[in-house]
Amino acid sequence: MKNRVLFYSSVSNIELFETQKFYKTDISILNDLDFKVLVTNKIWDFLFFWKYDLAFIYFYRYGFFGSVIARIYGKPVYFSGGIDDLDESYATTRRYKIQKLFFKLCHFFSTKCILVSTSDNENVKKVYKGVLPHKISISFHSIETENFVCNSSQIKGNDFTSIVWMGGVENVKRKGVDLSLKLFNHLAQNYIEYKDSRFIVIGKKGKGTNYLIDLCLELNILDKVVFTDEVDESTKIELLKKSRYYMQLSKYEGFGLAATEALMARNIIINSGRGGLSDSVGTHGIQVDINENLIAQIGSIHKQIQNIDSDFLKAGEQYVIDNFSYNLRKSDFRKIMISENNTK
Repeated sequence: MKNRVLFYSSVSNIELFETQKFYKTDISILNDLDFKVLVTNKIWDFLFFWKYDLAFIYFYRYGFFGSVIARIYGKPVYFSGGIDDLDESYATTRRYKIQKLFFKLCHFFSTKCILVSTSDNENVKKVYKGVLPHKISISFHSIETENFVCNSSQIKGNDFTSIVWMGGVENVKRKGVDLSLKLFNHLAQNYIEYKDSRFIVIGKKGKGTNYLIDLCLELNILDKVVFTDEVDESTKIELLKKSRYYMQLSKYEGFGLAATEALMARNIIINSGRGGLSDSVGTHGIQVDINENLIAQIGSIHKQIQNIDSDFLKAGEQYVIDNFSYNLRKSDFRKIMISENNTK
């Protein structure tokens, strides 16, 4: 019988395990490793201990309660996912203290915590006063790189894209989509090559969309901005392949998976370099200081865009292949969950 994994995240809708790429990819990896995956967003499912052999929990907050139940019944517990509120420069003092407590509790009850970025790794070190606990591993999020390859006949327009869940205003602000639209507006006003560019916002609509529409009306750019709503994977990939620029001016990113996908699709990545973006994009994009005046940086940003050539874009593509391929995270999972044979 296959080992059965109870895969948990506190999502509002279980369909998100199919539409959120990082969930879907990890579930696929676990299936490839011959696990039988049972997905849930209900803590009480951990009580049915006879239905699963180990638990895989996303994020270090509500999953703590599931980990306690699983450990009581002697099940191995693995945590993963970004930890935004463990970054003191982003989170409020209250949120940081709450996340710090929950991370310690989750770590205590875990078999392994699989961190997804160097920045999260450093933030965890700070929690433990510079010493990384032994139950910590790091494995970057991954993508199926071959799906994003642009062939020689691919025609790119001059559009900008950004991918964001717009169910809430706070997430839109964290992702810096409002700043991205302002930067887009400054570029269009100052340089003729962006005069006919569009800004395509990909992601499920919600309260955050209304906030962005109001901003577009204020900037008088609503006719240049397209809100696609949620799209399927193939449509998203096609939009990234056709776009030339990808904006990610996040205040903090646990990893920045969409930026990695855009980099693989040979987009020029204009990003904040915050959190996991230092991994997912590295030095293969244009970095913007989101704490400084955007207008003052326009000249430098435009000059950097002008200097980017095909070799730079190819190097970004190779960087993704070398560091974030599907098989790399699969190999990490095999080592952490199978080869190490953790039974704590």
